[in-house]
Amino acid sequence: MKNSEEKHATLLSRRRLLINGAIATAGLGVFGEAGAQEATGGTQPGKASGSSITLQIYKGFSQNRLDLWDAVIHPDVKSNSPAGRNIDGIAALKRWNQSFIDAFRPRTDLVDHFVAGDRGLVTINLHWKHDRPFNGLASTGKTGTSVENFILRIENGLVTRWDVADGSLDLAIYLHDEGLKMPTFVEPPALIKGVALPS
Repeated sequence: MKNSEEKHATLLSRRRLLINGAIATAGLGVFGEAGAQEATGGTQPGKASGSSITLQIYKGFSQNRLDLWDAVIHPDVKSNSPAGRNIDGIAALKRWNQSFIDAFRPRTDLVDHFVAGDRGLVTINLHWKHDRPFNGLASTGKTGTSVENFILRIENGLVTRWDVADGSLDLAIYLHDEGLKMPTFVEPPALIKGVALPS
């Protein structure tokens, strides 16, 4: 039984329950009544060094410190999301995210993150409230959550491509219902191009 428990603890070593119910993932903690996140340490032994890239992206967004992205995102990064396509360059990516942060002021929970070779993933849950204008949309005071996945391509230690995939749809549906034009017939570059199935 003890070996089974040790194996289970090892498999879940990325997640640790801390005193007072605060959860830390890969060295991140939640502090303060407003839920502001602050790093409590570097990469843990045995972790891929690339995980600092995904943590830096999370920290930059969750703390509204987008300047932290300069160290991990390529100046010519290409980015796409359900609410914004063909965002070229880190300056445009930061402007787009800053306008979102200003309008929705999300509390951002880190759900998961990893880097494997030239790919990375950050999964977050946004707790948002639309109380300032956003891309031509008037504020409504609407609140909700949104599970978002940042799918990353990494070259030479820098993110060169950033695609956002929604894991839940309250925010996407809300933005669509408020009149934000959403992309259709999206065709990103494919690793393998599929063939049409017979009718």
